[in-house]
Amino acid sequence: MKISFLGQGIEPTSKNAVGNLLVKYLKEKKFNSFTGFSAFASEAGIYGLSGHINSAKKNFKNLTIIVGIDQGGTSKEALEEILSLNIESYIFYQKENPIFHPKFYLFEGTNDVKIILGSSNLTGTGLFTNIESSLLVEFNQTDKDGLALLSELKTYYKSLLNFTDPNIFKIDNKVINNFFLDGIVPDEATRKRNYSKGNSTSTGKKVNKSKVPKRSVPKVPSSIFPSKSKKSKSATVVPIAATVPVTTVTTSKNLVWKKLKLSNSDAQDVPAGTAITGNLKLAQARFKLGTTVIDQKTYFRNQVFNKLNWVKTKPHSATYEETFGVFDISISGKPIGKFTLKLSHDSSRVAGQGNTPTWLHWGRTVIPVLQKSSLSGKTLNLYEVNNDFLIDIV
Repeated sequence: MKISFLGQGIEPTSKNAVGNLLVKYLKEKKFNSFTGFSAFASEAGIYGLSGHINSAKKNFKNLTIIVGIDQGGTSKEALEEILSLNIESYIFYQKENPIFHPKFYLFEGTNDVKIILGSSNLTGTGLFTNIESSLLVEFNQTDKDGLALLSELKTYYKSLLNFTDPNIFKIDNKVINNFFLDGIVPDEATRKRNYSKGNSTSTGKKVNKSKVPKRSVPKVPSSIFPSKSKKSKSATVVPIAATVPVTTVTTSKNLVWKKLKLSNSDAQDVPAGTAITGNLKLAQARFKLGTTVIDQKTYFRNQVFNKLNWVKTKPHSATYEETFGVFDISISGKPIGKFTLKLSHDSSRVAGQGNTPTWLHWGRTVIPVLQKSSLSGKTLNLYEVNNDFLIDIV
């Protein structure tokens, strides 16, 4: 058994950064199983690994990731990135105060085993630029001490590794949205804000940075660990190596609503200094199912989006509900990306005036795209596509 120290972050270039080793080992054909435990995960951390994980599917029979969501350390977008990998993926969470905090990455093959145990989370900074320390344990399948260590690790985490623990949750859209709506999982912007080095201390006093010497810090290597472009920030599509076969899925596309001549308010195209609404009111718009005009008071909540997980999120309102749906968006025939968007419904919005109780909220990443595209007067088509939705604006 060989044990090596892995340090990163002190020097400007850390060749032994955990991220480098994960990328390296995911490419090696001698391994057929990967298991990763991480207390926290970020969108950048998972996205950077996604291409390597997808490529590893050629050789790996098992790919498993289990993450924690305590202290707002894992974002909604990170969980969506994990889900898009289509591997075994789970959240561990308990209501009690002790948090889920392990970090280890286990590679197993017919002859070789490597375990990385240390402080690196599945975040871009945790894998490459933070000052971290880990141990790399290497042995083969005939090493008694190594196998004993592996047995101890697997025995201790048995209920998590066999997915039987009562506090383990298989990652899917419903689980992600539930934890997000409950305020346990933040969005990526909030996670970054909470974990960034601000200009003040925990006491509220400003930090005098002039007294702190400057230091050269390492960077995430973009050549092996890509980051999302701003254009694809909310897209859940991950890069897949060209050698990985793509399965063709039969698509069922059904028009469920059409709105002619989008208003300035719907398109978020308003004069400078005017507040935007941030939402699209799902109105009647004279849309017909067959020969019958829809009743917008119930149609969207009870028919179009009835399969989504609606949750009452306002303690003082018995009528307000929220949910999240996955929407592909295209503008003038050009695909923009896949987005998870909030929907809200409140019957009290009607107030006897035929108003629209169901709203779609564009979100901070879609609004700038709409504003740049000058969509006032355009036609919006809403389709149901398998279990998700497509918005096509033409």
